[in-house]
Amino acid sequence: MKKSIVFGLALVAAALLFSRCQKLDLTADYKDITISYGILNVKDNVHYFKIYRGYITDQNAYVEAQNWDQIYYPVDSIEVRFEEYNNGKLVRSAILDTTTAIPKEEGYFHNPKQLLYFSDWTLDPEMTYRLVIRRHSDGQEVYAETMMVHDFSITNPKSSWNMNLNQPYRMKFYSAENAAFYDIFLDFYYIEVDNQTGEIVHKKITKKLNSDYIRATTSSDVLYAGFTPESFFNTIIQVIETNPNVTRYIDTVAGRPYYCMRLTVWGGDDHYLTYREVASPNSSIVSNRLEYTNFVSENESAYGLLGSRNYAYVDLMMSATEHNEDTLVLSNRTKRLNFRYYYESPEFPGKR
Repeated sequence: MKKSIVFGLALVAAALLFSRCQKLDLTADYKDITISYGILNVKDNVHYFKIYRGYITDQNAYVEAQNWDQIYYPVDSIEVRFEEYNNGKLVRSAILDTTTAIPKEEGYFHNPKQLLYFSDWTLDPEMTYRLVIRRHSDGQEVYAETMMVHDFSITNPKSSWNMNLNQPYRMKFYSAENAAFYDIFLDFYYIEVDNQTGEIVHKKITKKLNSDYIRATTSSDVLYAGFTPESFFNTIIQVIETNPNVTRYIDTVAGRPYYCMRLTVWGGDDHYLTYREVASPNSSIVSNRLEYTNFVSENESAYGLLGSRNYAYVDLMMSATEHNEDTLVLSNRTKRLNFRYYYESPEFPGKR
């Protein structure tokens, strides 16, 4: 089941609150602050939203962050609605249910159990979506809305890539409507076979190809030539450890022989871009940080992000013409990693 990527990092939420410390009055009454994160994708069939509440404590704040009751609203204390709009006109609305079925990774905030609100709507890229949170304690409604990033496609490369090319390669893809920026990732799939037991383990390494955002332009096409394919072998060397007890082979993407790489382009909307820029590390000597939220509330009582993104991908093969697999198996750089030719793999078609 596909899932929306949830921008639910509570540490970021806390940073938003702590960044306002110059305005805090430690003797003031408690103020109900709502923090929510969610990224929508029209390709997903389930969409998740993380909703926290601010808290005040005279104890260690990091210890208290492990307290479920401190960071989450009781489910009967708020109403969460998901709404769809067409040119400002409400089309449909639903009150969201909760789930704790998806565990949270370890961190400062309560884990592994986490509380998520979710919707199983099929999203329409032509519509605008709004998340509305109504707090029963004060009757206030806070909300954020976003347009959807539309589908798009990659035009270059098409099915193979000369990984021995030692000069920048021109990638090309159609621009996505409502996208403000793009990121490009390359996945390499391989297997490890235990030399003693024959056990097979499927693995993947991922490299982000662009060092900075690729900003959207008014052109219908987006070009990127900031990556040299041959450098990916250096990534393989850095990530995969030498292990004489295993033999390695390229794996397949979606069961297609020799297709062992996937190039994925992600496009994000302007809310997502602005939030990432504001939340990125600050190299300035000025300690005060800007803050960004697209939540609308009275008296600055809500923070967070509701944005959208989408992706396109193309699967790439280890082309024999460009001797990509020869380099992986025989070159001095990668020879110590014990890669063998795919036709020798126990998973080569016809062997199993």
